[in-house]
Amino acid sequence: MQLALPDGYNLNVEEVGSGFPLIVLHGGPGLDHSMFRPYLDPLGDEYGVLYVDERGQGRSQRVDPATLSLEVFARDVDLLAETLELDGFALLGHSFGAIIATYHATELGTAAAYVISAGGDSSAALDADVGAALDALDDGKAIAQSWEDEKTVETDAQFMQLLRDQLPFHFHGDPPPGWGDETVPSPEVLRHFARAGYGDFDYGPKLKDVQKPTLVIVGEYDRTTTPRAARVLHEGIRESELHVVPDAGHLSFVEQTDDYLSAVRDFLARTAQ
Repeated sequence: MQLALPDGYNLNVEEVGSGFPLIVLHGGPGLDHSMFRPYLDPLGDEYGVLYVDERGQGRSQRVDPATLSLEVFARDVDLLAETLELDGFALLGHSFGAIIATYHATELGTAAAYVISAGGDSSAALDADVGAALDALDDGKAIAQSWEDEKTVETDAQFMQLLRDQLPFHFHGDPPPGWGDETVPSPEVLRHFARAGYGDFDYGPKLKDVQKPTLVIVGEYDRTTTPRAARVLHEGIRESELHVVPDAGHLSFVEQTDDYLSAVRDFLARTAQ
């Protein structure tokens, strides 16, 4: 559905199930909520899952990417909750969505609980982790070039080719056939953030300010947002739990769906109310 926010912006939100609201933020930047489906849809048995196409992306209204930032994305969560008149909500973000969710937790803190899925402590530390992982791979130079090419991506076709080129890095096993094919890409958003350093963030000093229950979840073999980063988040957030998904890479909810859903369900059952 197209949801008109108080600032006049049209945000695309897809709802599955009913119950306590769970707002879900996708990765990227430049992807959309389709990355989660059908994997997270079973959460709709207990919760009102609200998949968001973040501002300027997917089926949401397109905007000048220069107007976008982690703060804008995080504040859209609260505008969404205000528009739908939600009495409360939990927030789950994955990858770039986890970076947004961490901003929300440190700066706004209005969610009842947070799920930081494949998140990062700082952009500099993540860059170092990724660099080390690329150095250890036979095709690391080609994958590194695909990230460099994000800075000049222009078309949907170019965007989708970059996504496919990077999937072997993000998955521990073989990517499922067709994963990502439903994406409505936003190459202009990817290009903007690739040039700008994906938000250039450092949450380390602010993690102590998070006052809400938080689940930090990461794939055992995540080379993108690593278990190291997850441990830093867990150690810095006092009311946090850490779950490592076995035999999974960056897209742990795809590779080990049952384990991922079990961890999220257990956490939300105790905290999201």
